[in-house]
Amino acid sequence: MNIIEKALQDNKFFTKKDLFLIEKLASFLFSKKIKKKELLLRAGEVNNKMFYVQKGLLRVYYIREDGKEVNTWFVKEGQFVYACHSFHYQIPSEEYIEAMEDSVIMSIKKDTWLMLLRNNHKLALFTVNELMTNIAEFSAQSEMLRMMNAEEKYAFLKTHKGDILDRISQKHLASYLGTDTTYLSKIISNYKANEESKTIKKAI
Repeated sequence: MNIIEKALQDNKFFTKKDLFLIEKLASFLFSKKIKKKELLLRAGEVNNKMFYVQKGLLRVYYIREDGKEVNTWFVKEGQFVYACHSFHYQIPSEEYIEAMEDSVIMSIKKDTWLMLLRNNHKLALFTVNELMTNIAEFSAQSEMLRMMNAEEKYAFLKTHKGDILDRISQKHLASYLGTDTTYLSKIISNYKANEESKTIKKAI
């Protein structure tokens, strides 16, 4: 989904009458094609840009002291991504942002973004809505990671993020769930068996 389609989605803040304005605002963004495994952000760098995924899939992760990568989120087309603390406070990031597929990314520098917000209330409302959506997702994620075991986390993701699960490897999913690939395979098998059992019961 390109950024203009995103802005016009549901006609919440922009309408087709605002197309010229949206195109003008979009001209401040830079588009870039990136390859699978290419990094948009490295730990230690200050995240001074907001990224929009026009096409593709990204992951956000950090590296533990023992060298193990831990995935913390996945971002697909039509979504914004940034390292929140680094972007807001302009401090070095503790996270990496990496492409999981060949992707098309749009970016805007923080100072440019703030300038546009100060001069366009519709863009400000659109941005607040997107940020609140992200906060709601982060809240659900935090609750899931804090309260659920690996099996419950997988079931939650299957229900709410099934389209993303189909696009990531078991290695990356296991990292996100805090388990290993062997146990994840068991979780997936048990989940499928339970779903098949539910289907059979409904049919009887």
